[in-house]
Amino acid sequence: MRRKAFLHGALAVLVFLMGCAHPTPSTTLPDTGTFKTVKVHERVYALVGELGQRSPSNLGNNMTAGFIIGDDGVVVIDTSGSRAGAEVMVKAIRAVTDKPIRWAVNTGGQDHRWLGNDYFRSVQGARIIAAEEGLKDQRARGFQQMEMARRNIGEAGFAGTKEVHADTTFKGRHRLDVKGVQVELIYTGGAHTGGDLWVWLPAERIVFAGDSVFAERLLGIQPGLGFQWIAALERLRDELKPVTVIPGHGNVTTLDKALKDSLGYLLMLRDGSRKLIVDGAFDPVEVAEKLDQSAFSYLANFDDKRFRGQNAVRMAEEVFALQK
Repeated sequence: MRRKAFLHGALAVLVFLMGCAHPTPSTTLPDTGTFKTVKVHERVYALVGELGQRSPSNLGNNMTAGFIIGDDGVVVIDTSGSRAGAEVMVKAIRAVTDKPIRWAVNTGGQDHRWLGNDYFRSVQGARIIAAEEGLKDQRARGFQQMEMARRNIGEAGFAGTKEVHADTTFKGRHRLDVKGVQVELIYTGGAHTGGDLWVWLPAERIVFAGDSVFAERLLGIQPGLGFQWIAALERLRDELKPVTVIPGHGNVTTLDKALKDSLGYLLMLRDGSRKLIVDGAFDPVEVAEKLDQSAFSYLANFDDKRFRGQNAVRMAEEVFALQK
């Protein structure tokens, strides 16, 4: 009798404990195209993707995105590189909050910043917002980016993805009407792409930097944007002075680390190009061949010689152009 009573008591305690337990969201989603979900602040989360290239396994989500929880809804920062990738993003959001997704911000014109727009608009009912220059970039490169993403992700993973552009744009600055938290969108003037913007939370001193900041990963310069990118990062440093930076690639970081991996690399390319030209380098290709980039060999993708060589050529082209 005592043994039977003991077993009944133990079972009752176990049932009670199971009823009291609350499942906690996993930091990594058990799905393809996974993000690591990082709580940055009570209302702010980063979705940290892979540092490598777009692939069928990550569904084009080789970037850092995120979301902000307002009293009246959720602001999504970037919408993924495919419809399936957008669905993964929503799973990550729903592991944290069931509030409606009312806004989706495209921080730039790169594919993984906006190719999930259709899903967030048609299924989630979100308003899609970008800088005016970002919308121009989406329209100009849409076909090219759709085809590139389809090749990288594969037909199965890319199925259902549609080219849907932002429906709301702004110049300069734009404040979102979110209750409980101040969210300001600030156009960078151009960085990795011509339409890059920052999502700035002034009270928390947190910035979603989009592709203006690559942390832990080698950045890529678009033609004619090297000097603009430097100016944007100097503005981020001197004007916003964020405490916490959520980069476009890599883990949540400090301003110093963000600047080291992005601004530091760009300044090395610019200043190194200038010196080599003064010393007699004949053209951008010669600059790229002679420029020592080894100080940044710790960055992911540095081993791709073509990638870093292209960066040097494009920066040197801008330096040469100023001397003409």
